[in-house]
Amino acid sequence: MTEKKYKLQPLEKVSLDVQFSWTMGIIAKLLKITKKNLRKAKKIVSAPKYDDEILINGMPTQITFHYGFYGFIKKIKRKQRKILAPHPKLQIVFRAIKDTLVEMEPTHENAFGFVKKRNVQMAVRSLLGNAHFISFDIADAFPSITAKMVENSLKKLKLQEELIQPLTHLVTCDYDQERRLPQGSSCSPAILNLVYKPMCQEIDRVCGTHNISWFVYADDFNFAALVIPPQAKNELLAIPPKYGFSTKASKTKDNLGKTIPHMLGLTIVDEKVHIRRRTKKKFRRILYMAWKYEAYSPQQIRGVAVAIRQTYGNEKNWPGWLKEYWIKYQTKRQAEGGRYEKSAQ
Repeated sequence: MTEKKYKLQPLEKVSLDVQFSWTMGIIAKLLKITKKNLRKAKKIVSAPKYDDEILINGMPTQITFHYGFYGFIKKIKRKQRKILAPHPKLQIVFRAIKDTLVEMEPTHENAFGFVKKRNVQMAVRSLLGNAHFISFDIADAFPSITAKMVENSLKKLKLQEELIQPLTHLVTCDYDQERRLPQGSSCSPAILNLVYKPMCQEIDRVCGTHNISWFVYADDFNFAALVIPPQAKNELLAIPPKYGFSTKASKTKDNLGKTIPHMLGLTIVDEKVHIRRRTKKKFRRILYMAWKYEAYSPQQIRGVAVAIRQTYGNEKNWPGWLKEYWIKYQTKRQAEGGRYEKSAQ
């Protein structure tokens, strides 16, 4: 059959395989990838599920390959968490989709997560100068976004109608008997920001009415003002359900001028942003172990240095208990002919 014959039929009556074959060239051109990569991704996404037992950190672990994603259980802070890792061939297409979506639809100006040239420190600093803080998290951020939500968001872009379902199928996977947005895909964060944008626009209107500053970082919404009335808090909490989302009761907090505000692993004290005390202790321990016993790789230490630098800037501004072992580590590295970690300069 020709493309023209396909177009004479309603989209809902044409199989997904037919839609892919019909739009393969258009999607490849849109994403700036080869049809070979796209065809391979489609095949992987449609692969069946199987289980196998492998070794992770020396321990037998059940791993699942499910429609393009390797899934395995990892313990994080004594809790088990399902980790998804897309097939490498699939990630090529996911990265192309991410770049295309970001180019087509800019992220909301108050969204700081997964956005170039924006980070955690910038988000928290945007709330300085306030006394009242409230926050809430969206429950199951990525899986809470259904294929229908993705489809509706894509329809608002300047995309041809026949591309919507194939693209939606590529970026979602089966989850609790429904296709949903997976965590682990490189394009999922961009899609999350895209789906959240109408909700963010309504939140922005409510915050504007009450003179509230706010930001969203991934699924974490934070608000601040000199005074946040109960009415404003109730209005804000009523918004996510309108868009099909629920909030975590355990992570819905208000800090109405009574305690030190904490958000995204940082805290605000005396109108300055600081790393939380327990995180500083963790970093100090890492730097000490790296200096004394070389227990961490230079790459790991460089990551710690970057995190500290984003908050405190040049090492001369670092808290003394972090700076002490950082300098000792650097001195030892230089004496052994190692490269100086410029990331913290």
